[in-house]
Amino acid sequence: MGHILTKRHASPAGKIGVKNPISFLLDVYRSGKSRELVSFIIWELMHKLNLFPKERYLKFENNEALTLEKERLNDLDFNEAIVHAFDSRGLSISPVDHKWKVLFIKDNKEFLGCLYPDDRDLYQSSDDGESITFIHRFPERIKSLFVTSQDTILVCVTGAVYRSSDNGLTFEKSLDLGSSVSFFRHNNGVTETPSKTLAIAEYGNIWDEHGWRKLAYLYYSADDGVTWERSDYLIKQGTNKHVHLVKYSRLFNKLFMADGDNYKKLYVSDSSGASDLNPHWTPVNRFHIQMGGYTSIVETEEKILFGTDYQGGTNFVVETRDCQKYDKKIVPDPYRRSPIMNMVQRRSKNGNEIWAYLPYSTSKTKSLLMVTTNGGESWNKVIEYNSSTHKVWLVSASSEPADELYFSLEDLKNGDRVVYKING
Repeated sequence: MGHILTKRHASPAGKIGVKNPISFLLDVYRSGKSRELVSFIIWELMHKLNLFPKERYLKFENNEALTLEKERLNDLDFNEAIVHAFDSRGLSISPVDHKWKVLFIKDNKEFLGCLYPDDRDLYQSSDDGESITFIHRFPERIKSLFVTSQDTILVCVTGAVYRSSDNGLTFEKSLDLGSSVSFFRHNNGVTETPSKTLAIAEYGNIWDEHGWRKLAYLYYSADDGVTWERSDYLIKQGTNKHVHLVKYSRLFNKLFMADGDNYKKLYVSDSSGASDLNPHWTPVNRFHIQMGGYTSIVETEEKILFGTDYQGGTNFVVETRDCQKYDKKIVPDPYRRSPIMNMVQRRSKNGNEIWAYLPYSTSKTKSLLMVTTNGGESWNKVIEYNSSTHKVWLVSASSEPADELYFSLEDLKNGDRVVYKING
């Protein structure tokens, strides 16, 4: 139901709306989540009454996840345990020297990134992270990175996007977003079409006196980010908050876009081409219960997978092979109430993997980092944890699947943070 609404009305049992039902329903109405609440109730009843067929649930392989409980991240025993957990799944993992917060891996295996906790500084590495070079300090926190096909660097900070066409020697502001807290979401909020048109999806959360500030803007650039055109298409359609993702699909030669927060629709464009700066969008779902508002997307050679954004409700992994039929798999308990916030594809020696993390939990639910090696037919649990004590984050992104994937583990009690690299 959204982080603020869920937190405000969560009970010790992890349920919503039981402390003060009238206040809860009033907040649901004010925040534009009435449709979502109806969907939540229907899905909850179907799950509790076993009305979903068993084959509709996400399938996990018969393995146990590494559980983060009392372990200290820097202890030798913990590092041995996590290496073993990955080795047992045929994966190679190693801790890295730098505490990366956001990374973008370029096609030539160079990468750009910012470090934790001072995430205003941008660094570059050309030797797989063995050494790093400071490039530029920005006035605000770096939220996301993207490198275009013309090797232009886009750095999104809160409120603005900066651009460099000289490999980071100089940066200039190229776009002011709709608010000082807006940004585009790393790995999901910017894309490029074959005609080299860039598209950015604005994400921001501001509660004004009478409701959410409407920040659901799309931005298009036909000159590699020098200038941008702003589209208020979603706002005119009634979207009351922001845009979760925009992604070009090579498989279908179309753009996909997911909005939030009241309608939570998925849109697909006409075939990409001359109309890139003004695409014709068609909604995939007419009603909320048909699902939309996805927060993550990944494309294989055969299909596209989406992850839903239903914190506190029932979440799904949804896939399509033809842009017509969308097959839905339910995330089983104890992870069901967590959105699939991000998915990243990695190219391994045994084929492509898809990594996903579900970062929210309550006293009776769990968070999860998971991976599939067969396009989502089945998944492996890797790390299970509680979001009140630990945080797991997929750090790296790339335009094409990279050989390496970086993720971070953080102990929220003492601030310990370790970044690991998966390769091989």
